[in-house]
Amino acid sequence: MAAAVLTGCAAGCTKEKSRPFQLKGEVGSHGEDFAVALYQTVGERMVPGNHIRWVNNGAVFDTLAEEVKQARVSVNIVMFIWRPGRASDRLLDVLTARARDGVTCRVLVDPLGSPNFEAQIKPRLEAAGCRAHLFRPLPADENLARNHRKLVIIDGRVAVTGGLAIQDEWLGHGLRENEWRDTNAWVQGPVVAQMQQAFAENWQEASGDLLPASDFPTLAEPVPGLDGAGEGWAAFVGSTANPEVTRAERLTQLMVRAAQKRLWIAQAYFTPNDALSKQLIERARAGVDVRVLAPGDYNDQKVITVAQRAAYDELLEAGVRIWEYQPSMMHAKTMLVDDQLVLVGSINYDPLSFNLLEEGSLVLQDDEAARAMEAFFLEDLTHAKEVRAERAAR
Repeated sequence: MAAAVLTGCAAGCTKEKSRPFQLKGEVGSHGEDFAVALYQTVGERMVPGNHIRWVNNGAVFDTLAEEVKQARVSVNIVMFIWRPGRASDRLLDVLTARARDGVTCRVLVDPLGSPNFEAQIKPRLEAAGCRAHLFRPLPADENLARNHRKLVIIDGRVAVTGGLAIQDEWLGHGLRENEWRDTNAWVQGPVVAQMQQAFAENWQEASGDLLPASDFPTLAEPVPGLDGAGEGWAAFVGSTANPEVTRAERLTQLMVRAAQKRLWIAQAYFTPNDALSKQLIERARAGVDVRVLAPGDYNDQKVITVAQRAAYDELLEAGVRIWEYQPSMMHAKTMLVDDQLVLVGSINYDPLSFNLLEEGSLVLQDDEAARAMEAFFLEDLTHAKEVRAERAAR
């Protein structure tokens, strides 16, 4: 700007104006083709030798309790929502017990999603020796650059991510109104270092502190039991706010463009922008089996339901098939591309995720993980209603 002023050229004199991000060209959905595309798009490398296990709905709390009990070095948590209740009490019991035994415990939550955390949960953590911080505490003029990541990392070796929150709605099986449907992944292996880095950058902002080298064991040594023989390829992509384009939007478009045979999307807040809508339409018209599973009438953000349904007609006309989940709020944020490629994490199809929020999702290239995701999606469709064009118009 200073240079423009000094040369007598106003900032707006450039002929080329900023335009919405639109990824173009062909992208492979597996192997080196996708790995290279991912690296040049978001700067993360796919690494082999990871083990993945799915821990959906209330099962995630069983896994969290089991893993925290086995922690020997550290438990690091960043969470958008942590609210009092049975889910919170269960995690607090095991977390504070390990902290009293000398395990380092760090907890970072967003105050917008966790309004009661500081008064009702933080004191219990600190009494046991845990360190707990609010991410960007809320003054009256706070903007919406919040932390929507969901990460629990144990000893730098195993981690859990997905759409989870520490709240009672995430208990159960996702088949009743007060039991939300969500998908989460437990992962062990080298990709955990990337997930730990995402936590570390948020922890630095909140506390000013670096994590010790002991929190990154996979950077220095192989993980016991993993042969790294080319199985379980994975990468974790963290995203932060940007006025033009974020990694969240780049990653989402990349996954869509990679689809050659099928693109199955489960999305809690399905309000794609123009660029993403065009890509979905293009994929469907190219013969890709594009399916979308979104919430039905049970949606914690009613305004999203209106915006979501407003986007239906154009997509349906192009051949995109859309279902609405019926029993409860469908909160998952997943994608299944072709036969191997899977995405799971916190990134929504909405302006907040694409522009303002700290986000993060796990990219998996793994046959078994893809088969499991296929089974989840098909099971969910049995509890959903397909949207027809005439219904969408009404």
